[in-house]
Amino acid sequence: MRAWVISNGNIVDYDFFRNMISETDLIICADGGAKHAQKIGVTPDVIIGDLDSIEQHCYHDMIAKNIQIINYSTDKDETDTQLAVEYAIQRGCEEIILIGSLGSRFDHSFANVSLLKLVLDKGIKGRIINENNEIYLINDYIQLRGKVGEKLSLLPLTPNVSGITTKGLQYGLNNAQMKFGIPNGISNVFIKPEAEITIKEGLLLVIKARD
Repeated sequence: MRAWVISNGNIVDYDFFRNMISETDLIICADGGAKHAQKIGVTPDVIIGDLDSIEQHCYHDMIAKNIQIINYSTDKDETDTQLAVEYAIQRGCEEIILIGSLGSRFDHSFANVSLLKLVLDKGIKGRIINENNEIYLINDYIQLRGKVGEKLSLLPLTPNVSGITTKGLQYGLNNAQMKFGIPNGISNVFIKPEAEITIKEGLLLVIKARD
Protein backbone atom coordinates (compact mmCIF):
# COMPACT_ATOMS: atom_id res chain seq x y z
CA MET A 1 0.00 0.00 0.00
CA ARG A 2 1.16 3.50 -0.85
CA ALA A 3 0.48 6.45 1.46
CA TRP A 4 0.32 10.13 0.66
CA VAL A 5 1.03 12.43 3.59
CA ILE A 6 -0.31 15.90 2.79
CA SER A 7 1.10 18.64 5.00
CA ASN A 8 0.32 22.34 5.34
CA GLY A 9 3.30 23.69 3.40
CA ASN A 10 3.31 25.22 -0.07
CA ILE A 11 1.41 23.75 -2.99
CA VAL A 12 0.92 26.02 -5.98
CA ASP A 13 -0.06 23.75 -8.87
CA TYR A 14 -2.78 21.36 -7.71
CA ASP A 15 -3.09 19.86 -11.19
CA PHE A 16 0.50 18.64 -10.82
CA PHE A 17 -0.61 16.15 -8.15
CA ARG A 18 -4.12 15.38 -9.34
CA ASN A 19 -3.28 12.39 -11.54
CA MET A 20 -0.61 10.99 -9.22
CA ILE A 21 -2.91 9.91 -6.41
CA SER A 22 -4.88 6.70 -6.87
CA GLU A 23 -8.17 5.78 -5.23
CA THR A 24 -6.45 2.79 -3.65
CA ASP A 25 -3.81 4.95 -1.93
CA LEU A 26 -3.98 5.81 1.75
CA ILE A 27 -4.36 9.59 2.09
CA ILE A 28 -3.30 11.10 5.40
CA CYS A 29 -3.60 14.83 6.04
CA ALA A 30 -1.38 16.43 8.64
CA ASP A 31 -3.69 19.05 10.15
CA GLY A 32 -4.00 21.98 7.72
CA GLY A 33 -2.93 19.77 4.84
CA ALA A 34 -6.64 18.95 4.57
CA LYS A 35 -7.16 22.16 2.58
CA HIS A 36 -4.68 20.90 -0.02
CA ALA A 37 -6.55 17.61 -0.26
CA GLN A 38 -9.74 19.54 -0.99
CA LYS A 39 -8.07 21.59 -3.71
CA ILE A 40 -6.46 18.53 -5.29
CA GLY A 41 -9.88 16.91 -5.25
CA VAL A 42 -9.14 13.89 -3.07
CA THR A 43 -10.81 12.75 0.12
CA PRO A 44 -8.45 11.89 2.98
CA ASP A 45 -8.80 8.68 4.91
CA VAL A 46 -7.67 10.38 8.11
CA ILE A 47 -6.63 13.78 9.45
CA ILE A 48 -3.99 13.79 12.15
CA GLY A 49 -2.65 16.60 14.31
CA ASP A 50 -3.39 19.18 16.96
CA LEU A 51 -5.85 20.95 14.61
CA ASP A 52 -4.27 24.35 15.11
CA SER A 53 -3.93 25.10 11.39
CA ILE A 54 -6.93 23.46 9.73
CA GLU A 55 -9.43 26.03 8.46
CA GLN A 56 -12.82 25.86 10.15
CA HIS A 57 -14.85 25.44 6.97
CA CYS A 58 -12.51 22.63 5.93
CA TYR A 59 -12.79 21.00 9.36
CA HIS A 60 -16.60 21.06 9.26
CA ASP A 61 -16.61 19.71 5.71
CA MET A 62 -14.45 16.77 6.82
CA ILE A 63 -16.72 16.14 9.80
CA ALA A 64 -19.72 16.11 7.48
CA LYS A 65 -17.99 13.50 5.31
CA ASN A 66 -17.27 11.33 8.37
CA ILE A 67 -13.53 11.53 7.82
CA GLN A 68 -11.60 10.04 10.73
CA ILE A 69 -9.87 12.74 12.77
CA ILE A 70 -7.14 11.86 15.27
CA ASN A 71 -6.71 14.87 17.52
CA TYR A 72 -3.51 15.40 19.52
CA SER A 73 -2.76 17.98 22.19
CA THR A 74 -0.78 21.03 21.10
CA ASP A 75 1.55 20.18 23.99
CA LYS A 76 3.44 17.45 22.14
CA ASP A 77 6.97 16.80 20.91
CA GLU A 78 6.08 15.40 17.48
CA THR A 79 5.16 17.51 14.48
CA ASP A 80 1.85 16.78 12.81
CA THR A 81 3.69 15.45 9.76
CA GLN A 82 5.72 13.09 11.94
CA LEU A 83 2.51 11.76 13.47
CA ALA A 84 1.09 11.25 9.98
CA VAL A 85 4.21 9.41 8.82
CA GLU A 86 4.17 7.20 11.92
CA TYR A 87 0.52 6.39 11.23
CA ALA A 88 1.42 5.32 7.69
CA ILE A 89 4.18 3.11 9.07
CA GLN A 90 1.80 1.52 11.56
CA ARG A 91 -0.64 0.80 8.75
CA GLY A 92 2.06 -1.23 7.00
CA CYS A 93 2.54 1.03 4.00
CA GLU A 94 5.29 0.02 1.59
CA GLU A 95 5.79 3.53 0.20
CA ILE A 96 5.24 6.95 1.79
CA ILE A 97 5.15 10.13 -0.29
CA LEU A 98 5.12 13.54 1.38
CA ILE A 99 3.61 16.56 -0.35
CA GLY A 100 2.95 20.05 0.99
CA SER A 101 5.94 19.40 3.23
CA LEU A 102 8.19 22.18 1.92
CA GLY A 103 7.49 25.86 2.37
CA SER A 104 8.53 29.22 3.76
CA ARG A 105 9.44 27.79 7.18
CA PHE A 106 12.88 26.22 6.70
CA ASP A 107 12.72 24.55 10.11
CA HIS A 108 9.56 22.69 9.15
CA SER A 109 10.91 21.92 5.68
CA PHE A 110 14.13 20.46 7.06
CA ALA A 111 12.24 18.56 9.76
CA ASN A 112 10.13 16.95 7.05
CA VAL A 113 13.22 16.04 5.01
CA SER A 114 14.62 14.41 8.15
CA LEU A 115 11.51 12.22 8.34
CA LEU A 116 12.85 10.38 5.30
CA LYS A 117 15.36 8.84 7.73
CA LEU A 118 12.51 7.54 9.90
CA VAL A 119 10.97 5.96 6.80
CA LEU A 120 14.31 4.58 5.57
CA ASP A 121 15.02 2.95 8.94
CA LYS A 122 11.78 0.99 8.59
CA GLY A 123 12.79 -0.32 5.16
CA ILE A 124 10.02 1.68 3.48
CA LYS A 125 10.33 3.64 0.24
CA GLY A 126 10.03 7.35 0.93
CA ARG A 127 10.20 10.59 -0.99
CA ILE A 128 9.16 14.22 -0.88
CA ILE A 129 7.60 15.75 -3.98
CA ASN A 130 6.75 19.29 -4.95
CA GLU A 131 6.41 20.99 -8.29
CA ASN A 132 10.19 21.41 -8.65
CA ASN A 133 11.79 18.63 -6.62
CA GLU A 134 11.75 14.93 -5.84
CA ILE A 135 13.79 14.22 -2.71
CA TYR A 136 15.02 10.77 -1.70
CA LEU A 137 17.30 9.58 1.11
CA ILE A 138 19.44 6.49 0.55
CA ASN A 139 21.88 4.37 2.51
CA ASP A 140 22.72 1.91 -0.25
CA TYR A 141 21.20 2.14 -3.74
CA ILE A 142 18.60 3.89 -5.86
CA GLN A 143 17.58 3.73 -9.50
CA LEU A 144 15.72 6.72 -10.92
CA ARG A 145 14.20 7.60 -14.24
CA GLY A 146 14.55 11.09 -15.64
CA LYS A 147 14.66 13.07 -18.84
CA VAL A 148 18.03 13.53 -20.51
CA GLY A 149 19.29 16.92 -19.37
CA GLU A 150 17.33 16.86 -16.12
CA LYS A 151 19.29 17.80 -13.01
CA LEU A 152 20.11 15.38 -10.20
CA SER A 153 21.90 16.55 -7.06
CA LEU A 154 23.67 14.40 -4.48
CA LEU A 155 24.11 15.85 -0.99
CA PRO A 156 25.59 14.06 2.04
CA LEU A 157 23.45 14.13 5.17
CA THR A 158 26.10 12.50 7.34
CA PRO A 159 29.65 13.81 7.95
CA ASN A 160 30.96 11.40 5.30
CA VAL A 161 29.37 9.39 2.52
CA SER A 162 31.75 6.89 0.98
CA GLY A 163 31.78 4.46 -1.91
CA ILE A 164 29.62 6.63 -4.17
CA THR A 165 29.29 5.18 -7.66
CA THR A 166 26.94 6.53 -10.32
CA LYS A 167 25.71 5.48 -13.74
CA GLY A 168 23.79 7.46 -16.32
CA LEU A 169 24.98 10.87 -15.12
CA GLN A 170 27.19 13.40 -16.88
CA TYR A 171 29.68 13.69 -14.03
CA GLY A 172 30.29 10.07 -13.12
CA LEU A 173 31.59 8.91 -9.77
CA ASN A 174 33.44 5.70 -9.00
CA ASN A 175 33.86 4.79 -5.34
CA ALA A 176 33.98 8.48 -4.48
CA GLN A 177 33.52 10.25 -1.15
CA MET A 178 31.50 13.30 -0.19
CA LYS A 179 31.65 15.32 3.00
CA PHE A 180 28.86 17.27 4.64
CA GLY A 181 29.47 20.99 4.13
CA ILE A 182 31.14 20.59 0.74
CA PRO A 183 28.28 20.50 -1.78
CA ASN A 184 30.17 19.15 -4.78
CA GLY A 185 27.25 17.02 -5.88
CA ILE A 186 24.93 19.84 -6.93
CA SER A 187 23.41 19.85 -10.44
CA ASN A 188 24.64 16.65 -12.01
CA VAL A 189 22.76 15.82 -15.21
CA PHE A 190 20.96 12.80 -16.65
CA ILE A 191 22.62 11.63 -19.86
CA LYS A 192 20.42 8.54 -20.05
CA PRO A 193 16.75 8.01 -19.16
CA GLU A 194 17.83 6.05 -16.11
CA ALA A 195 20.42 6.79 -13.42
CA GLU A 196 21.82 4.58 -10.68
CA ILE A 197 23.49 5.72 -7.46
CA THR A 198 25.20 3.31 -5.09
CA ILE A 199 26.85 4.15 -1.76
CA LYS A 200 28.67 1.98 0.75
CA GLU A 201 28.43 4.07 3.90
CA GLY A 202 26.51 7.11 5.11
CA LEU A 203 23.27 8.85 4.19
CA LEU A 204 22.87 10.61 0.85
CA LEU A 205 20.11 12.95 -0.29
CA VAL A 206 19.26 12.41 -3.94
CA ILE A 207 17.29 15.26 -5.46
CA LYS A 208 15.75 15.48 -8.90
CA ALA A 209 15.43 19.23 -9.42
CA ARG A 210 13.60 21.36 -11.97
CA ASP A 211 13.97 25.14 -12.29
